[in-house]
Amino acid sequence: MRITNIDNLSALLDRLATERIKEYNFDRQGKDAEAIHQRGVVSEIKIKLNELFREVFESNSYDYVGEKRTFDETKLIDDVETLIVNDLDVGDAYYTKTEGEPTLEKFMVNEARLRKANESRGRMKNSIDQKFGDIINGK
Repeated sequence: MRITNIDNLSALLDRLATERIKEYNFDRQGKDAEAIHQRGVVSEIKIKLNELFREVFESNSYDYVGEKRTFDETKLIDDVETLIVNDLDVGDAYYTKTEGEPTLEKFMVNEARLRKANESRGRMKNSIDQKFGDIINGK
């Protein structure tokens, strides 16, 4: 049994996107050691994703414990894309909040962006797991 936010499909996809964004930013900042470290993290997450897919296809089922939230139905790939955009928004809001001269207005705007993106991430992760489970379990 997979657990949401720990080892289910959406958690691994979310982590892959987040760690890849970190790698990208370390590369941009010229932080070579950190970027190399992130590439190792990304490789390990890919191994975990391959293990999940192998397990699902061998057992012909996808069992997970999800979170309870209210969300609208959308297509699986659209949810994955939205999750990636939300991850980018979280990173952008953080870096915007910490760049240049800090102001209360900048902090408030970016804090709201962070909250909105994180809430959407939670909804998308639940939706990804539900839709993937429905596909695999024939629902």
